[in-house]
Amino acid sequence: MRVIIVEEAGFCFGVRRALDMADDAIRKEALSATLGPLIHNPQVVEDLQAQGVRVVEQVADMQPDETLMVRTHGCSPDVYQQAREHGVKLLDATCPFVSRAQREAQRLCDEGLQVFILGEPEHPEARSIREHTGGRATIVETPADTDGMQIGPHVGVVCQTTQRIDRLTELVAALLPRTRTLTVSNTICNATTQRQEASLRVAKEVDVMVVVGGYHSANTTRLAQICSEVNPRTYHIERAEQLRPEWLNGARTVGITAGASTPNRAIEAVHAAICRLAGQEQTP
Repeated sequence: MRVIIVEEAGFCFGVRRALDMADDAIRKEALSATLGPLIHNPQVVEDLQAQGVRVVEQVADMQPDETLMVRTHGCSPDVYQQAREHGVKLLDATCPFVSRAQREAQRLCDEGLQVFILGEPEHPEARSIREHTGGRATIVETPADTDGMQIGPHVGVVCQTTQRIDRLTELVAALLPRTRTLTVSNTICNATTQRQEASLRVAKEVDVMVVVGGYHSANTTRLAQICSEVNPRTYHIERAEQLRPEWLNGARTVGITAGASTPNRAIEAVHAAICRLAGQEQTP
């Protein structure tokens, strides 16, 4: 059996940066908690908790002089004010690409445009982008979400950084006939697009595709969706132990991809497990 690992799989720049910041703070005994899970990967969150870093949902859960890390998805501007009022130190690990989306959404709103954020309404990143507009922007997941809405003459669009480019194209096509001017700020992260395209290519070539990453990770879930569209034998797992032998029945080639928040050790564990199930030695 041949196993192909997508080269772009695994940690992206924003996640790697956040984890480096966390590691450095832990070494200095200067990190108490993260505001929500730092990233959407259970193994990484468990590792941080084992080092004494807890997860809190609000600044009020912190004690004065403790250090709170802002997750990669960003947070509301109110958090910074609340931290000052409570005497809590903030370590901001917001991904720079998320910060850019926040600024773009705010800029378009300040220019008087009706702004739509292409994203998942309950995802912390999409919510943080909206909060940076003071609640003026509207989060939509599909063009159908705009049905029945009053669309103004000047519209702007930004994206949750892990969105699919084809979903942006669909939203733009739906809005164009309904407004006079449409300003699109494509804030989808380049690494996201590259990972999606590479995973799609591999999924087309193999008999079985395995997507590794947290079930709550938007970019991992999206990878699984993309791969399943061209390969019905696509399986999304968080851990190697979840692999089932019957998934590999009759397979001569297996592809592995992973989300931006998936550690290399998880990818390697899945690779090793596939090789064991196939009765062959793991090769680099």
